[in-house]
Amino acid sequence: MQKNNSKSVLKRILPFFRPHLASLAVALVTMVVVTAVHLLRPMILRTIIDTAIPQKDISMAVMYAGVFIGCLLVGAVAMYVRVRIMARIGAEVVAEIKRRLFSHILGQGMRFFDQNQTGKLITRSESDANQLKSMFTQSTAQLVASIMLIVGTIIVLMREDVRIGAVAMLALVIVGLVMFFYLTYIRSLYTKVREKNSALTGYLTEYIQGVPLIKVHGREKDIMNNLQTHSEEKARLERKAAFVEYMLFSSSFRFFTEIGVLMLLFAYCSSRVYAGTMSVGTLVMLMELLRQFFRPLEFLIEVLAQLQTALAAGVRVFDILDTEPAVKDEGQPAPGLRLNEKIAFNDVSFAYDSEIVLKNASFEIPRGQQLAIVGASGSGKTTCINLLLRFYDPTSGSITVDGRDIRSVTLEDWRRNIALVLQEIYLFPGTIMENLKAFHSDVDDETVIRAAKELGAHDFIMRQSNGYQTMLAERGANLSYGERQLLSYTRAMVKNPDLLILDEATSSVDAITERELQASMEKLMQGRTSIVIAHRLATIRKADRILVFEKGILQQSGSHAELMRKDGIYRELVNIQTAGRGDPSVDPGDNAEIAANNGNGEATGAVA
Repeated sequence: MQKNNSKSVLKRILPFFRPHLASLAVALVTMVVVTAVHLLRPMILRTIIDTAIPQKDISMAVMYAGVFIGCLLVGAVAMYVRVRIMARIGAEVVAEIKRRLFSHILGQGMRFFDQNQTGKLITRSESDANQLKSMFTQSTAQLVASIMLIVGTIIVLMREDVRIGAVAMLALVIVGLVMFFYLTYIRSLYTKVREKNSALTGYLTEYIQGVPLIKVHGREKDIMNNLQTHSEEKARLERKAAFVEYMLFSSSFRFFTEIGVLMLLFAYCSSRVYAGTMSVGTLVMLMELLRQFFRPLEFLIEVLAQLQTALAAGVRVFDILDTEPAVKDEGQPAPGLRLNEKIAFNDVSFAYDSEIVLKNASFEIPRGQQLAIVGASGSGKTTCINLLLRFYDPTSGSITVDGRDIRSVTLEDWRRNIALVLQEIYLFPGTIMENLKAFHSDVDDETVIRAAKELGAHDFIMRQSNGYQTMLAERGANLSYGERQLLSYTRAMVKNPDLLILDEATSSVDAITERELQASMEKLMQGRTSIVIAHRLATIRKADRILVFEKGILQQSGSHAELMRKDGIYRELVNIQTAGRGDPSVDPGDNAEIAANNGNGEATGAVA
């Protein structure tokens, strides 16, 4: 991935303006009008002072005063139109950048999310993208308007007096050189500020998500101290940037350029007024023009400093947009794809970074089979599911459906007939009905209600304040774990998938809730090809086949009864869990729980 810089960001932002060329043309016209108004006002003042007042022509003075006021009004209207146009363009362009950025993030494989903090992604999607708005609203418009006014002022000054125009040009060259070194330095400061802000947001997100654990371990003070350290570092960088930008540079600029040049001009022109070679009106006009010359220069400095902040944010945004997805969605459309015969893992291996977590796995899942996958921490069972869902792609080998490599079809078509039920339940902002439909508007309410009744979720849903239209709290916090899990089962049934994947879906509930969920889960799996990563014996024993993984290698395969008759990992895991219950008289085949947790060294994040 090529590293972005300010030039590349500017180049890549320009295409976003193409749909708005007509509006930009109107905005440019308003800038010309405002520039003309600024240049006309000093000339009108000269006419009033040199002509109307000496001649005591009140009507002329009133007429030119009216023209002066008219210029002010025209300039104000043109400025208003420009602000409205640029604000609209800015909002639309930033909205488009956010849309592309969020779409690109959603299109990434799970490796991308493993490597990027949630808080940092939020910062880049919102804060950094919003920072770009200044490039499309007032900053860019002010930059162009300032340049136009500076050029126009120099032309008028040159026409009036070449020496005065030359002084203005010299001041412009000096300011340009100073600005070059200043902007180089201030850019690096603002880049550090944005990086520190992103890191701070990432820490806040992670800590907020871990509040219960922080409280249990009594680490509130340590966390606060850590955040305070990062906040102070960010504040220090911001103070330094503000001091350089406003105190050190802007104040010095105003004193050594504007005030100094105006004093020299006044001394030079006053002597000519006394000598009778220059009128008072011309002196006033030149002073006003030169004052106007330095105002856009000051704006130019402020705007360029603001643009440095925006460009630093833009670099970060385009760095995300340039991140190539690890999982390429380059397959052919297959809208009618169904699981008719079997899914097959063909000598599949996968390495997460440099660590191999799955080695040469080969097995088949015939249509309609209930398959269980078990193993100790880091054994490779979760990796199998992540590869099957194409959250990652195999390092070697292939996964096929009815002999067709799943990479040969689009991700949408492959995942269309798969439903996933996780131990960690994800419920989204919205109503219960919206969550059960998974926000598919083409699913009718009757289908949802029928599925809820079949799985036993309908009664508790109707006990909610607004039934299916009840708004869920964040992640469904206003429901019990068992109720949330029933909703996830129902959501899977509403999808009516060919392949159902359940990841330890009953491992975090009490025995009574487990029995209720187990009955619902069996109804959900009935007649479907299903893969279960499970702890509970009830699920394991009823599976058609059990795969046992250890350290990324498929070690055993068979039914519960077949595996219990053999010496091996499976029976050892069962015996360990039976001994853990403290009742050695109980038949291990009736009461064991399979010791299987997602673990270290295994691809995580997608199914956990």
